[in-house]
Order: sequence, then C-alpha cells, then structure tokens
Amino acid sequence: MRESLLDRFIKYVKIDTQAVPDTNQFPSSMGQLELAKVVAQDLKDAGVADIRVNGNGYIYATIPSNVPEKHPACGKVPTIGFVSHLDTAAECSGKDVKPQIIKNYQGQDITFPGNPSFVIKKAEEPVLNECIGHTIITSDGTTLLGVDDKAGIAATIEMAYFFKEHPDRLHGKIRIGIMPDEELGVGAEKLDLKEFGADFAYTIDGGAAGEIDTESFNGYKGKVVVDGFAAFPGYGKGIYLNATKVLSEFVALMPEETWPENCDGRQGIWWTDGFKGDVAHAEMNVFLRDFDLEGINEKQKILHSIKERLLKKYPKAKIDINIGETYKNYRYELDRDKRVVQYAEEAIRRVGLKPRHHSVRGGNDSCHLCFSGLLSTNLFIGMQRMHSVKEWGSLQVMEKAVETLVALTGVWLEKST
Repeated sequence: MRESLLDRFIKYVKIDTQAVPDTNQFPSSMGQLELAKVVAQDLKDAGVADIRVNGNGYIYATIPSNVPEKHPACGKVPTIGFVSHLDTAAECSGKDVKPQIIKNYQGQDITFPGNPSFVIKKAEEPVLNECIGHTIITSDGTTLLGVDDKAGIAATIEMAYFFKEHPDRLHGKIRIGIMPDEELGVGAEKLDLKEFGADFAYTIDGGAAGEIDTESFNGYKGKVVVDGFAAFPGYGKGIYLNATKVLSEFVALMPEETWPENCDGRQGIWWTDGFKGDVAHAEMNVFLRDFDLEGINEKQKILHSIKERLLKKYPKAKIDINIGETYKNYRYELDRDKRVVQYAEEAIRRVGLKPRHHSVRGGNDSCHLCFSGLLSTNLFIGMQRMHSVKEWGSLQVMEKAVETLVALTGVWLEKST
C-alpha cells in the first residue's frame, strides 16, 4: 500500500487546485475540475461503482455492500460516507508543487531546497517526535504541499483498492463524496446530501495520528460601526469627531489576552479585520470564537462595555454593534448519537493507535454536515502546518488513516448485528 499511496498523493499535489476567493466562478479554480477527472478515473480503476462527477466538480461514488443475504447484519448496516476535498488553501500557491521526500526521518531539523531560509525545527514541532523512522513529505518551500486534503482523497482511493483486492472483507454500503472549494467554506454547503445518501459520515481532513475532531468553536461574526462628525479641521473645535479615531480606540480597548496570538487549547478568541472609514463613518468586521456559548456571551458583554465607555468619552458619536451566529459547536449534535465517535475510537484502537479527541479551533465540514442533518466527525490524515509553505505530512500516518477507514466499516458492520 505504502508506495501506491505515495505515488497517488504525489500525482494529486502536482495538480494546482488552489482556491480563489471573491470570484463568481464555481469551482473557484479550473484545476479542481482537472483533479476531479483524475480522481474519478482512479475510483473507476479501484472498482468503485456509480461514479458521477457533476459540472461543479463534486464526485459521488459507491462501494456497494458485500454483506451476504444470510448474514445477521444484512440490511441493518447504515450507509457510511467518507468526505474529502479537491481544493488547497487560498493563502499559499499550489502551482508547480515540488515534493521533498525524506525517508527514514531521524529527528533532524527539516530544511527546504527551494527556500533555504525556512526551517522546521524539531524542538518546535512536537508531532515530529512521533514520526521517527517515517517518510516525511514537504514541498520545496516555495508552495504549500497539499496534504490538506489531497492526502484524504488518496486515502479514500487506497481504501477502495483494499476492498477490491480483499472481497472477503465484509462491509456495508459506502458512499464517497469529494467536493470543491472547501477552503472557501462553500463546499459542504453545496454537497447534495440527498444524492450523497449516507446515514453517517466522516470527513478525512484532520491532523495527527489517532485524532478525532469531536467539537468546534462556536462562530459568531458581526460589525462595529462608528459615525462621527466631519468638519473643516482648522475650525473643528467642539464640532469635529473622527470616526476612525474612535474605532481605533475601540480596537485598542479589546483585551490583549483574547487575541489569537495569545491563545490556544480551549481558550476563546476574537479578532477584527476589514477596518475602513473616514472622518464621518468607520466600520470593521469582528469575529468571536469560543467552545462554549457562555464564552461568546461574555465577549459580547465586553464589546458592549467598550461601546459605553467610548460613548461617555465621545457623546456625539454613534456606535452600533451587530453580531450574529455563523456556526455552532457540533459537539451538541454528536451527543445525539455517540456511535459516530465511539466507533471511530474503536477503529483507531484496532489499527494500533490511541484515539485522541481534538477540539477544532475553528469550524469544519463536519460542523456544517451535522447541522444539516448528517451526523459527521473529522478523522486524522496527518496534515501539519497546513495553509503554509511549511506544510508537511507523514506517509506512515496516511497509511494508518487508510487502515482506520477500513477498520471503521468493519466496526459499523459488527455493531449492526
């Protein structure tokens, strides 16, 4: 498996599928359609049935159940879906990716042949300590690599080949869904869940070996708007009020300890962007993230207290804060049917790894799928430093991900008897 998995992954990363924000085109880059054709052919070669690629690059395919009619689980096994995505992050180029393959990694710092100033220091990368003896893959340092999520696609194909080559390995019906523009947050939204037809799903788009994403941030977004008063500056005493100055003070009063550069683990965060304006009017976007809704509420209270403080200082100003929900922590949905996580834990144990629950400091596709009615969680594929030119992955971890997918179908079969 290892060499075929590596070859397939390398083939995929050499196709430029970088997502392009702020375009009316869907998918946002034509390379995604090119990769979709390649993947569809690989699925066909792996014996997968009912393959359909629609005009937007979505791939839907089936590995039919092979459970005999007289088997106790016949007709009882839920349809399990596996989801991955074609695009790579918009932040870094995905053109002309030149993979660097480091065999039998022995703990050294990792340098990049195309960018000697970049170094991945083992001392700053704890996961590398788990990868001694592995084959480590990076780019040459001028582009990202594409583990996110071409490793997920490659793992799906390898799973299909496994079942083709081991027809005696029983499993229920498996649905495969591969989508475009996940990195722009629209891929899962346009995934046709009726056509996909899964009862439960797993996205293959996660981090270190054994990780299961079991919750996400609650995501809230809004605007802070300030109206000032324009006047000729030379005669502005008692009249002039600069809205950008007031809004700048608003940002300065947001406590430092809650900004992203100062937080990790289960700490909530906030940040701003899109700051624009002039003397009369200024506005910015504000983002709130927390694993608990109480944390979101507390952050909103602080923002409103800043508003009141500034209105006392600048009584002529008008300040509006409007914040709404973007997405919720999908832990609340997974709690409705704990099998999704429990069976993943069992599969990970069966391949010799320790399950590790991971709290996603953002949103993910499983979050969207859960709140659309398809219970789902995200499984490891080994991506590290994603969305950057220092992205890297371990071939052995990718291989364990394939084994986990195979084992997971077996767990659902056994538990259905």
